[in-house]
Amino acid sequence: MPTLSTFTATSPGQWCGCLVGSGEQVQFQLRRTDGERRPLVVLVPILAGGEELMDNVATRMQSHGYDVAFCARVAGALKVGQRGRDLDELFRRTVLHQRLLLRWLRAELPEAPELFALGISLGGMVTTVLAAHEPDLAGVAICLSGGNIKELIAHSSERRVQAWRQWRLDEDAVGDDHLRQELEQCLVHEPLHFAPMVATERVLLVRATFDTVIPGANQDLLWESLGRPTRLSVPFGHYSSALAFNTILDAVAAHFDARRLAVAPAVP
Repeated sequence: MPTLSTFTATSPGQWCGCLVGSGEQVQFQLRRTDGERRPLVVLVPILAGGEELMDNVATRMQSHGYDVAFCARVAGALKVGQRGRDLDELFRRTVLHQRLLLRWLRAELPEAPELFALGISLGGMVTTVLAAHEPDLAGVAICLSGGNIKELIAHSSERRVQAWRQWRLDEDAVGDDHLRQELEQCLVHEPLHFAPMVATERVLLVRATFDTVIPGANQDLLWESLGRPTRLSVPFGHYSSALAFNTILDAVAAHFDARRLAVAPAVP
């Protein structure tokens, strides 16, 4: 059980804290509505940043009647100095941070409200692995994400990915074929390995039709591996999907609402 080392109110209904456990320090934020028992969504951080996006997602989910919590990201992904084993360790620690937060939430929140998880982009990959480890999550939403990372790296239009590939070429004199082999060997936390362990009915997957950061083939592979769950397609690219921000989160909230009804105990 993680230990709470700090917990400070930052504004009405908002707290920041730090959990210590399993050799990790987990910085997190909690946003709750006083006096109400509301379900709670754990927002999985985007590994490349996105603090403002996390704040906007949290605000929108609260407007739908959900409290929220989220960890600070462990570190950036695909940075100079990282190789295959470093990326897998980053995934492992990120999943661990979410699990430590979930364990604390289950122990500390009164009357154990329903818990959900929502991840976007790389956070969606982490959410896939998290959902496999946490079958008690009432529902999960995986947005603008995909699987088969070794191929995704080779075809993504994301500048960070392209810069990382160029750094590996300059530093290690290795190209895409070597990177595929390295990631195949090192990435234990490839989402396609874990997707079949996630109950299909728990999942909503959001797909961006014109995404080149997470190519359509990678999005489809994750959808297939999850058992073809409910899927929402938006006619945008990866970043232009921000234009459908409200539509996506409305669909996420509706999916979570339906899951709450599905898992609610029968009335005698």
